[in-house]
Amino acid sequence: MTNKIDFLTRVSGLANLEIIAEDNLLKEVRFSVRETPRLIEKLLLGRSYKVIPEITARICGICPVAYQLTALQAIEDAFGIKPTKEDLSLRKLIYLAEWIYSHTLHLFFVHLPDYYKVNSFLELFQIERELLEKAFFLRETACRIIEKLGGRAIHPLSLIPGGFSSYPDSLSPLIDPLRNSLKIAEELFTKLCSMTFPEFSLSEVQFVSLLDEDDYPILDGIIYDGKRKIDKRSFRDYFLEVERPYSTANHSLTKEGKPYVVGPMARFEHAFEKLSPRAKELATKHGIIPPVDNPFLSPLIRMLEIVHSVELALEIAKGYIKPKKVPQELKPSEGEGIGITEAPRGILWHHYKFDSQGLITHVNIVTPTSQNLASIELALFKSLSKEKGLEEASIRNRAETMIRNFDPCLPCATHFLEISIKKLD
Repeated sequence: MTNKIDFLTRVSGLANLEIIAEDNLLKEVRFSVRETPRLIEKLLLGRSYKVIPEITARICGICPVAYQLTALQAIEDAFGIKPTKEDLSLRKLIYLAEWIYSHTLHLFFVHLPDYYKVNSFLELFQIERELLEKAFFLRETACRIIEKLGGRAIHPLSLIPGGFSSYPDSLSPLIDPLRNSLKIAEELFTKLCSMTFPEFSLSEVQFVSLLDEDDYPILDGIIYDGKRKIDKRSFRDYFLEVERPYSTANHSLTKEGKPYVVGPMARFEHAFEKLSPRAKELATKHGIIPPVDNPFLSPLIRMLEIVHSVELALEIAKGYIKPKKVPQELKPSEGEGIGITEAPRGILWHHYKFDSQGLITHVNIVTPTSQNLASIELALFKSLSKEKGLEEASIRNRAETMIRNFDPCLPCATHFLEISIKKLD
């Protein structure tokens, strides 16, 4: 018997959730992306390296900076370009702004309604108007930073190999909004800590993030899985992309065949000590310290990363002095480049090869969501195994909330999930 539930909402994109049961016992859960492949990698083949930041940014309207900066890293790696210290600082600022934007959007407008047991942020607005107004302010501040540095808030224009095509005269207009945002972020974290979260453990999976000796990872670092330090060039030796017959998106596993998790929880696990001073102080005060293997606590960790990002962004803005623009000469040559950064949702890996004219001969992009899909399936299986009867009404809320814990970024669509329940007689 098959039972389908259409249009479970509040995650970007379209996917299916298939639940296979026998005698009311759960046998298998399949979480599959049903979007038509975007073919971005194929679109890039044969084109100049110059188009990479513009085209890859279109993979995501929420996190275009992540795709641009990771692509630029790979281009610079291939052609021997090294950004200046000032450019790296500004890249960090615009990336922190994207973290604030993405986390705020997901946490308050997509995920938090689950915990208030309402259907949307519009209903939540009737209950917690002040809370959402504060979230809007955080999001607006993030957009102002991206627009100031990038020329526009969505799909910035100024990020180029070596640095920026232009620089703002001053960042002083951002200082007061960032000061207010830091206060707001601290208040929101304290409020979230007063909420009740379901108990759950996902101790079977490995957390994988970048590890930076000097900083909470975002633009730089070596890959770390809790045991091994892995160079970015060895990524494909340790992490496998696996095709699933029921999904148009690959799933990712460790080379031992195990699911793993990237994103806020992994960063928090491996780099807690490198959080900004205020974020670390708040986490310690409220007892949110590693290890944390409960995905239902992910809202608290995202909120801590917002505090961290605002605090560091304020520090960079206060110390800004307009750099003297010195264009770096880029000479295309046959070569290979790899970029890796921490997008809001986790590790993003780009790999390109170029011919002597700088035309692209090979592309491989591994996104955070594809790396988390196998762990989402495992978390769903464990969670739904506790449900009695496996009826539609009893699984809907639990399945949706669990998926949103991971903030999967599926290709853009209004609705994302169709549930099919198969009972084997």
